[in-house]
Amino acid sequence: MLTVREIAALPGLGLELTAGASGAANVIRWVHVSELPDPTPWLEGGELLITTGLGVGELSRPQREYVRRLAAHGLAGLAFGVGFGWAEPPEALTDEAEQLDFPLLTVPYEVPFIALTKAVAAQLANEQLARVEQALEVHERLAHAVLEGRGAPALLAILGEHVGCSLALVDVSGRVVGERGGARLGACEHVLELPVVADGEIATLRAGKPGSELSEYDRLVLHHGQTALAFELSRRHAVSAAELRLAGDLLEDLEHDRLDEREIVRRISAFGLDPQGRYAALLAVAAGPAQAEDVRAASADVLDARGARYLSASRRDRAAFLVATDLEEDALAIARELVNASPGTRVGVGRPSSGTGLGRSLLEARAALDAVAGPVASYHDLGSLELLLSLPGATLEAFVARVLGPASTNSWLLESLTALLDSGCRWSEASDRLGVHRHTLRYRMEQLRKQSGRHPDDPAQRMELWLALKAKQALAAREGVEGTEPAPV
Repeated sequence: MLTVREIAALPGLGLELTAGASGAANVIRWVHVSELPDPTPWLEGGELLITTGLGVGELSRPQREYVRRLAAHGLAGLAFGVGFGWAEPPEALTDEAEQLDFPLLTVPYEVPFIALTKAVAAQLANEQLARVEQALEVHERLAHAVLEGRGAPALLAILGEHVGCSLALVDVSGRVVGERGGARLGACEHVLELPVVADGEIATLRAGKPGSELSEYDRLVLHHGQTALAFELSRRHAVSAAELRLAGDLLEDLEHDRLDEREIVRRISAFGLDPQGRYAALLAVAAGPAQAEDVRAASADVLDARGARYLSASRRDRAAFLVATDLEEDALAIARELVNASPGTRVGVGRPSSGTGLGRSLLEARAALDAVAGPVASYHDLGSLELLLSLPGATLEAFVARVLGPASTNSWLLESLTALLDSGCRWSEASDRLGVHRHTLRYRMEQLRKQSGRHPDDPAQRMELWLALKAKQALAAREGVEGTEPAPV
């Protein structure tokens, strides 16, 4: 910034700093010529005032008051032209300027005021051009950092280094995305907050200088940073969305056994995970209308806090994870932590595995989540369903078709059969559970016998019917669909 001392040192003008040298660092924002006794109503502050002294008065008191008005209004200094009404500045005026540390320059008679005005204007223009060039240089550095994908911390480092301030980027939930000296923001009396809008989400860039305010130039540079951070967050969102889609495709292919070991290694490595490592599948679903992505994001926060390595995706109504762990106990502990962090969330856990075994882990987690009503369900809760999950889907479909026949698609018959078998074939208990009369339940089982050739009263046929129901449950888990609601009779 242009100061009084720099103007006084300009060659060819012959200016001399005669008083108020302690204020020579005052910044000059513009230059103005006036002979009024009180020019302050037409000044904003920061100007270098030029005068021949016509308005200062003949007596010492108005001369001192003249200097006081200029200093109180925040002018940068006074340039007094000698050789007109005064051979040198009045003693009272000089003394008051010295007492107030208000810079007083003398302008020789042979130097026209227009020369001083042009010199100041040229210096200000050069300063402004230099600031614009510096701001453009910072803009280019920020743009390169965004294009190189160096992340928000690198952008904040560039801004903080150039502006010399403390910075923090805070997301809409109040979480700090990145910072540079962010802990010192609390000591800043004036903190600038700029919105950073990316893909409909609004983060906040907070900036401050302990002990001083941000200058106009600082604000200009920070506005460049505001734009760069918006691009960076948009880029991060786009990359994150693409990674989530690719992760969802990988989990889908694993669960449906579409990949060989070589392809699994290649695709897991692409996410920066160890392809030889062991991972437990976790499926999380929230009670109520929560979206799968909300469940995934909340669960991811817990895993991030643990420092866990994982792969995640949003799948239909639930979030899916492969979490790096060798121990079943760790997988169950993580599941309980997810439930505690988000009450109402239910989590299914598959056994830790690697390679093609990851598909089985995903199937186990899905089957456990659908089969058990508790907040945390694991493959330990599957019983015989665990064995059926290991059989090929075609084998299970053939068995269901052979045992149940046309009844395999009749939801209300299957619901009634399930209730009866779960009650140990106690007809009264099963009919109470279904909310129907015993005769209605027996009528339904007669319809089952007509469609399948089997009746639960026969012990051998009862076992086949029970296995067929479990096989349908395994198929539903394999396909990733919920059972349909039973139709009323």
